[in-house]
Amino acid sequence: MNAWRALMNHAPALAEKVRLLRPPKLRVVADGRVLYWALVVPREEDREAHGRFPGQSASSLEGWLVERLAFWDGTWPGVREIEIWGVWAGNPPRLEPVARVRAKAREAQRA
Repeated sequence: MNAWRALMNHAPALAEKVRLLRPPKLRVVADGRVLYWALVVPREEDREAHGRFPGQSASSLEGWLVERLAFWDGTWPGVREIEIWGVWAGNPPRLEPVARVRAKAREAQRA
């Protein structure tokens, strides 16, 4: 299992932590490289308003997170370690850890 899928498996806990911390933005770091500096976390009201338009779904926070994680899994599939940080405005911005996942190394196959 790769690191993205490991995070997807813990999406309910990840969504709950984001709800508790209420960061306006998220920073995504994979293998020490910043993939997103400040991904805006959509507010509940915004997701509900989006869902009122025909053909649009009212995605839950958990669903939105899984959608983003699936996108990154397709874009950067070989990532070994992922960190997600909450980002608040400031100079420098305030950062707080939200999640950290490492993919398990595969055991060498025996002949």
